[in-house]
Amino acid sequence: MSGTPTAGDEFPIDTLAARAGMTVRNVRAHLSRGLLQPGEMRGRTAWYGPVHLARLELIAGLQRRGFSLAAIGVLINQTPSGSAEEALRLYRGMLAPWQPEEPVELAEEDLAAWAGARTSPEFVGQLVASGMIERTGPGRLRVLNPSMVRSGAHAVALGLAPEAVQQVGDELLTRTREIAEIFVELFREQVWAAHVAAGLPRSGVADLRTAVEALQPVATQSLLGAFRQTMQEAMDDFIRRLSTDLAPADPPVDPGAAEPHSDR
Repeated sequence: MSGTPTAGDEFPIDTLAARAGMTVRNVRAHLSRGLLQPGEMRGRTAWYGPVHLARLELIAGLQRRGFSLAAIGVLINQTPSGSAEEALRLYRGMLAPWQPEEPVELAEEDLAAWAGARTSPEFVGQLVASGMIERTGPGRLRVLNPSMVRSGAHAVALGLAPEAVQQVGDELLTRTREIAEIFVELFREQVWAAHVAAGLPRSGVADLRTAVEALQPVATQSLLGAFRQTMQEAMDDFIRRLSTDLAPADPPVDPGAAEPHSDR
């Protein structure tokens, strides 16, 4: 590059930071760690471009998914400079099957139609308090967990109390997180550990992504199968208790009553 920078194509570090949504201090920290390529010096100013911005966006995306800066540095340093960008995209893409549902923004008056079930101000208040829904303005809502909110709305429409439905929802999230951790730990021990032991080969990232993509339906089907079995067992127990509750109680025994006898 030479001459005067072209507006929009090259920019100083403060503009780079602003476009990436971070501070200049953070950008300098990425530079010092070797996570970001140096800019091109012209005089006393370093100029950056779309490649640098894309790298920062990749780093931020990996951080949001739980990668530490140290881990991102390992991925970059163990990858040839010409393919570091591709490797980072592969690792970020590896996690794509587990992206959460996209939030839904709508008017509060449209919530019932969207959910396919009646709602109430009390139920909406419970969801806002739990963090499943946010108020974004007068009469406006952002639904952060669409599936859970829809299910909850249908449960309330069946006659269940909103606070009870919310308590069950919170309990489900807690229990399913424990189950998710079981599957993630299995993946870490059986698949990820072997990839790390092999030196994080770039050729193995595609296999990792295939394993991650397969893990989601396997985990979902396993959880659904186990739930069906345990739900049936729980219903059987309920029916046995119900039968006991409905059965007439045996009459009390009078200890002074004479034993019945027969004449022979």
